[in-house]
Amino acid sequence: MTARSLVWLLAALTVGLVLCTAALLAGDWRARASGPGPAGPALERHGLVVRLPPGTEVLAPGERLLYRGDDGRVAASVAGAALLVPGACPDVPGSSRGFVGVVRGDHAELVRSWSRGLAAAVGSTPTPSEVDAPVGRRTDLEVVVGVDAPCQPPRVRASLLTRSGVTVVLVRDVGVAGAIDDATAELVLASTQFR
Repeated sequence: MTARSLVWLLAALTVGLVLCTAALLAGDWRARASGPGPAGPALERHGLVVRLPPGTEVLAPGERLLYRGDDGRVAASVAGAALLVPGACPDVPGSSRGFVGVVRGDHAELVRSWSRGLAAAVGSTPTPSEVDAPVGRRTDLEVVVGVDAPCQPPRVRASLLTRSGVTVVLVRDVGVAGAIDDATAELVLASTQFR
């Protein structure tokens, strides 16, 4: 190969590299210009705003979701929550793959309440774990579902994130088709902001 051939080869490679870079930048620009994907609704309660994934159904402020304890009394509840993947089980009216709500109260007491409610609902005791949170305090509860009923997931996870006496409660099915994934759950929790 002569020096002249080598120069032409390097020039051709440089032009090809420049064209590839230009095509990638143009594609990136088009993607940014089209904007983000469809935005979901927002849940606003107790001065806190939570951004939700598309397809989420926000319930009326007075509508309650609750878990009863073994004694039949309400162990944990949230009013005006948002249903994640509503209608997930066609044979179960009012079903969803989880919900997000905002409540007031002491973090430790809320963790105990939701643990009691989840245990009674699914037939086994949740395992709590403290999770590092950039702001506030967070506890996750993971529980294996021990009841045999239509459309049950293998596990349920509840995340309680408390900031200034206000707690976001995210309860979701895990390990079943249609449930929100871990990354989406983390985005929902990270989206919380005070108005």
